[in-house]
Amino acid sequence: MQPPNANPQTLIPAGALDGLTLMRYAHIYRARSSGGVEQYLRHLNRGLLLRHRMTILQMHLTREGETAEVEIEAVGLGRILWIPVPVRQSASRLAGLPARIRFLAAQARQPEGFNWPAFLRSLSGGHLRYPAAVFSDALPSLLQSQQVGLLAFHWLNYDAAALIAQARRCSIPYVLINHFDNQRLASPETRAWVRQATGLASVSSQGLPPELEDHCVNLSDAVDTEFFSPSACGAEIESEPIVLLPARICERKGHRDLIEAARILQAQGTHLILSFVGAVESPALLDELRQAATAAGLAQQVRFPGEISAERLRSAYAQCSFVVLPSYSEGLPRVLIEAQAMAKPIVAYDNSGMKEAVIDGETGFLVKTGDVQALAGRIGSLLRDPAQRLRFGQQGRAFILRQFAIPALIQRHEAFYLQALQPKSAA
Repeated sequence: MQPPNANPQTLIPAGALDGLTLMRYAHIYRARSSGGVEQYLRHLNRGLLLRHRMTILQMHLTREGETAEVEIEAVGLGRILWIPVPVRQSASRLAGLPARIRFLAAQARQPEGFNWPAFLRSLSGGHLRYPAAVFSDALPSLLQSQQVGLLAFHWLNYDAAALIAQARRCSIPYVLINHFDNQRLASPETRAWVRQATGLASVSSQGLPPELEDHCVNLSDAVDTEFFSPSACGAEIESEPIVLLPARICERKGHRDLIEAARILQAQGTHLILSFVGAVESPALLDELRQAATAAGLAQQVRFPGEISAERLRSAYAQCSFVVLPSYSEGLPRVLIEAQAMAKPIVAYDNSGMKEAVIDGETGFLVKTGDVQALAGRIGSLLRDPAQRLRFGQQGRAFILRQFAIPALIQRHEAFYLQALQPKSAA
């Protein structure tokens, strides 16, 4: 695969993508307001459709009981077709096996009778091998019926294989865009998909497998700096020392480490409140965190507001002292960009794309991943130094205004798509 040339300085004229039908494969929930990829694609799709007469087929995950109908949303000069894809999550592969088989059988029932070939194909499609079964079997047929010109993957999962195979049979180019730790690109299965793609991109250049460094475009991220602005929140100020961790309640986001850091600080006489804002993806972990907070003597100081709206998240940024993200694996953490746009300092573990999201010693602090003592030390130093918090916050907002504007994100994607659509010369 040749390295695409998606120079963000290249000015792409409006209308350059007119007539294109783009399909996005992404594990997003349409109604979720806080997810990083959800926010990314919301800004990106809207920005593209304000400049080009396009159709975007946007896959989104649906839970049991949610609508299974395709919905059409008019945006700007084009439209989004929201394509529902059922997902069934179970505690283990075996525990959810009967429910998945029943669902596949229900999908195979048609007015003219039971579709045994479709049922047998779905059984062999991987839906029975994983705790999270993603029933995207209908997507490959849309490539031709909707005359898709470009397929963009924002996530790679077992069910992506059938969609990639159909795209290759139909000579439809596809691109891979990684929103997570770049080490995910190193798996053997992913390497095969990368070799066949017409474009490869990520939201960070950190941690790329060496053989991909010259082939991967850094598309980065962007936020609405008018919405995420201190002036948008009026006179909201810190009323108590709140440390905010805005992340889904799931493994590897570092919630346990932050509770332990708070325990260390409390033993030193430092008072603080922890606010864990984010959707609960692991109820078992939520129970564990509540128990850990109680065991550490922090039951009254650890709060779990759950998933909240963008407006409430903005208020949470405004009211907190600073944001901490002790995550063990990230792409380019969107919440850190939002927090700095709100003029809030950052403390985070130094891994993945953190270096591109935070300027260590200028907009916040990066500490060694897993070093809870160092994490507690940096949190404590910021709590004791309001002048430094103010300085870091001001420098952070200036940094975001320079590096993460939405128009630049749109331009980077436009250039990336146009490069992927160029006819490839014969070898």
